[in-house]
Amino acid sequence: MENDQLKKPVLPCEARSPDASNLGDPRKMSEQFFYVHLKFKPKIVTLTAPMLRRRDVVVEVPKRLAQLRQSELVNENPGEQAIALDLARRAALGTFPTVTEQILGLYDEAAPKWYERRHHVMDEWPCDHEENGIRAWRIVL
Repeated sequence: MENDQLKKPVLPCEARSPDASNLGDPRKMSEQFFYVHLKFKPKIVTLTAPMLRRRDVVVEVPKRLAQLRQSELVNENPGEQAIALDLARRAALGTFPTVTEQILGLYDEAAPKWYERRHHVMDEWPCDHEENGIRAWRIVL
């Protein structure tokens, strides 16, 4: 009974404080998560008004989730980082404001930038999208 009382409820992304996931030893954060910065540039450009805007998103992917997905892929052997990138890409698209913008084929993607530690925006405000423990923050340009 006492152990049940010690468990804290998992809050949705919007309800967490900006630094709620930064508890514990910050030197060990990279042992728990992959941190990746993704940049999406629209393929369609118009002269009058931009239909789509460039999007920058930083994503936090739990390493244990990438390891779990890796163990599920029996016939393939992608690395943890490749799996984390695929998961991060999906979460990043979830931060785009419309369903139309969430179509991956509308954007060129720059090479991902990997971080050993949390990006500063992760500590400044709540994430913009969360799914399956993967959290994504839009970077306002």
